[in-house]
Amino acid sequence: MRIKTPDWLKNRGYLHITRQIDVHSNTQKLLSKICNPSYIAKYAFFPLIHASIDERRYKPNPELTVLDQRKKEKCHSYQDSKGKYQKHIKSRPLHYATHMDALIFGYYANVLQDKYEEELAKDEELSKCVLAYRKIKISEEKDSKHKSTIHFAHEVFEEIKARSKNEDCMVLAFDIKSFFSSLNHVKLKEAWAKLINETTLPKDHYNVFKASTRFSYIMLDDLRIRNNSGGRKAPFDEKKLAKIRNKQGFNAFFESPEEFRNKVKNKEIRLHRFPFRKGEDNTPTGIPQGLPISAILANLYLLEFDKLVLQKVTRELGGYYRRYSDDIVVICKKENVDEIEHFVTESIKDSLVKISTEKTEKFLFTHRAFGKQAPRLTAIKLSKHVCTMEAPFVYLGFEFYGNQTLIKSTNLAKFYRRMISTVKRKSRLAIKIAENEGRNPVVFRKRLYKLYINTNLNKTIIKRRFKTLKVNEVGEYRIESIEKEKDFRSNYLSYIRRASKIMGEDAIKNQIRKHRTLFNLAMSRHLKY
Repeated sequence: MRIKTPDWLKNRGYLHITRQIDVHSNTQKLLSKICNPSYIAKYAFFPLIHASIDERRYKPNPELTVLDQRKKEKCHSYQDSKGKYQKHIKSRPLHYATHMDALIFGYYANVLQDKYEEELAKDEELSKCVLAYRKIKISEEKDSKHKSTIHFAHEVFEEIKARSKNEDCMVLAFDIKSFFSSLNHVKLKEAWAKLINETTLPKDHYNVFKASTRFSYIMLDDLRIRNNSGGRKAPFDEKKLAKIRNKQGFNAFFESPEEFRNKVKNKEIRLHRFPFRKGEDNTPTGIPQGLPISAILANLYLLEFDKLVLQKVTRELGGYYRRYSDDIVVICKKENVDEIEHFVTESIKDSLVKISTEKTEKFLFTHRAFGKQAPRLTAIKLSKHVCTMEAPFVYLGFEFYGNQTLIKSTNLAKFYRRMISTVKRKSRLAIKIAENEGRNPVVFRKRLYKLYINTNLNKTIIKRRFKTLKVNEVGEYRIESIEKEKDFRSNYLSYIRRASKIMGEDAIKNQIRKHRTLFNLAMSRHLKY
């Protein structure tokens, strides 16, 4: 009898220190180990691999004076006081585990998630407040799909509209400073033990806790042929990877754990520890982003904080509270805004993390008339220096102006930059090949089009038609068209169209109406020879 594979038991395609694992061929063996507390209690976790994702930012020029705050111009790069050009780049560190370690983290994440959902189920209002890293059904139907960030943003915007019908309302947007890297290990351990109804963590849970907090790691760039100081990163040693693949029959950076340990021992690879530290004594803090267990630990860590804010904001002051990971949104009456801002900022200190006060935003939503038009709901951003009319409230990738919702402009710009970059790269390659072969360059537009729009934002099930050969009653083969459900990876354009439909906002769909024109312009510009 075939054993049903749990959701957390997944194949992972990345290269790591140890070999990849085919979970479908080894399900029984893996389950017997991972679900055995005695085995996990003694299990030795491997170091993680550290990589960084650099995100281009569009921010004010820091070289301008504070007095010129109102006139600060945003930019992607700027010239500093020494005349050197600096880029606005946010680097997000990611750490990922070996395949076996990731399966163990996945199993314990599943155990904690079930316990966490049981805790939230005790309070329906509390369950509605926590949005991130959970599977929340759209409806009560058995086969209902799960909500995405589109649904979460839409619900918040609809709540603002509903509360603004009879009176003005305020929106407070908070951001927790360096959330994942600031989690206190003692607090996390206590919350973990409390969730599983234990006074102290059992040995297997404690071993997983240590692997999630007091971890070691190696740098992904140290595994490259050379470590470039700037520009394009060097490739990995493909000859060695092919040798391991052909000789050992699996994909990995090293032939064996022994080879890895010897390289660390001989200082060919540097082993790092505790990337996140806090306080004067440099106490290790935080958990790595990228582990299967990181999401549930982040939610679990703020469970008591969520209960406090829910009680104060919703039950005592009649407000509306939602938290998506480290993004907090509160909708309230004008007279309660200062009290709530102070309460949230002070209450979260009990969790030994801080609100990023410079990123806290306030919005007044009120009905205003423009010219001869009827009054409409308008967003006004409030700050110490200036009140900005029709400045959008940005939430989960959307901009809410009161009277309409749009895709976040920076996300849309990022999409078009990726499109132009892809066209430019492929065109250069096509021209180079054409010059070597003495012919005109050729670029397959449809393939290129599919390449740059493929962002895999969400998965959905769609029906697609396929042709197949079938034998009829007299033994003759006939071509028949059949309809099957296929796991379809959404692209950015379908994501925008889906957002437009869910939010009932045609303006969202109109934001991409010129994407083919821009694609063709990029082709005509870069495909020159």
